[in-house]
Amino acid sequence: MLNLDAHQRAFCSAPPDANLRLLAPAGCGKTLCLLARCEQLASHAAKSRQTPPRFLLVTFTRAATIELTDRSGDREQFPHLTSLLNRQPASVDISTLNAWGYRRIRRQATFGSRLLKTKKDYHFAVQGQLRPIWSRYEHVAAAIKAKKSKAPRQLMEIIDAFKSLGFDHTRHTNYPTFLQLVKDLNAQGLAARLHQQVDELARLNVIDTKFQGQHELAKTDKKLLYSRFFKFWREAVEHLTAEVTFTFEDQKYVAYLHERQALEAGSFLSGAAAYTHVLVDEFQDINPLDLNLIGVIADRNRASLTVTGDDDQAIFEWRGASPEYILRPEVFLGRPFETHKLGVNYRSPSNIVHHSQHLVRHNKRREEKSVRAAQNTSARIVVAPISDFSEAIDAVHDVVECAYADGSRVAIIGRKRSQIIPFQVDFVSKGVQFCA
Repeated sequence: MLNLDAHQRAFCSAPPDANLRLLAPAGCGKTLCLLARCEQLASHAAKSRQTPPRFLLVTFTRAATIELTDRSGDREQFPHLTSLLNRQPASVDISTLNAWGYRRIRRQATFGSRLLKTKKDYHFAVQGQLRPIWSRYEHVAAAIKAKKSKAPRQLMEIIDAFKSLGFDHTRHTNYPTFLQLVKDLNAQGLAARLHQQVDELARLNVIDTKFQGQHELAKTDKKLLYSRFFKFWREAVEHLTAEVTFTFEDQKYVAYLHERQALEAGSFLSGAAAYTHVLVDEFQDINPLDLNLIGVIADRNRASLTVTGDDDQAIFEWRGASPEYILRPEVFLGRPFETHKLGVNYRSPSNIVHHSQHLVRHNKRREEKSVRAAQNTSARIVVAPISDFSEAIDAVHDVVECAYADGSRVAIIGRKRSQIIPFQVDFVSKGVQFCA
């Protein structure tokens, strides 16, 4: 029997056909709510003798997929959901977008499809398959010839990054459509991600550079970017797609193209082939390509759509994710959403919840939430004044030694990987065991 609080019950008992946005701060039982919502829908269908629902639960890591699969198989908590999971074929599909897309393109691909997995694969795809394309583009060709060992891999990574940002070689076929998406990305807070790719192109000398003070910057002349790289990008993507050659990002990109083209042709799914409900976990971490794929899956299946996550935990803007999507899903997905918010943290001591909520209110672009702790206990919080980084390393090492002495575990968290590496070097030199 599920023991849900008032916020969780309100979300789980929402109308079956409702599109839902669940804002779930850390420790508030988001995963439980996702599965409890599915259980409620399955139970409702069984009691009213309706056709059993069919669910697609989208996660973003294999670990999350395994956790959801394991928990959904708990017959005591989720009897109706477990029954659907054990059907043949199963009526519950728990998958990452990459895995879902891979299955989709495998069904569509002709013989001889090839997945590029390694740096060596990238190198030979550019030097071989794409040679007829880049040989017509002066600056791309010069970059490949000048930096034979690195340029092919770097170009393929930039090609994939443009897919992640939502560029579509079948839609953005001229300068005005290219320019419109650039403007949209700026409005979505993703200009920095696009500028990263421009900087990489500048390092390859595909795009010119200029100096501002002592810093070398890529020119952001959009016509230059379009003529020197984007036209090449379109032809390269079209060529690789025609030759059934895919990267990991293509698992989503090509699947999106297939789904969108089927949707535009009026080919909706129905019956046992259709999902009735699409539920997306960690929605704050999606990029434009993820958003596009999720949208066409839900539309083609004519399924209700539930998005869950927390805008305050949006930390992947460096890879093209935008919190705007969870803040305004109705704008980007073209359907109304009913919002629910969880308000009880079951994981952390009360003072941790208090201080974290106080801190996160400094976020400038966020949805206001009120979160309280279920626990009455308080953790010991120590703020250590440190004069320099060397002293910080010594202080952390002292904490780790004390933890080892009493069998405790320590987590060291930084905003950047570069902040963590010096601690790892120190641990290795002193024989301290750790995992990164």
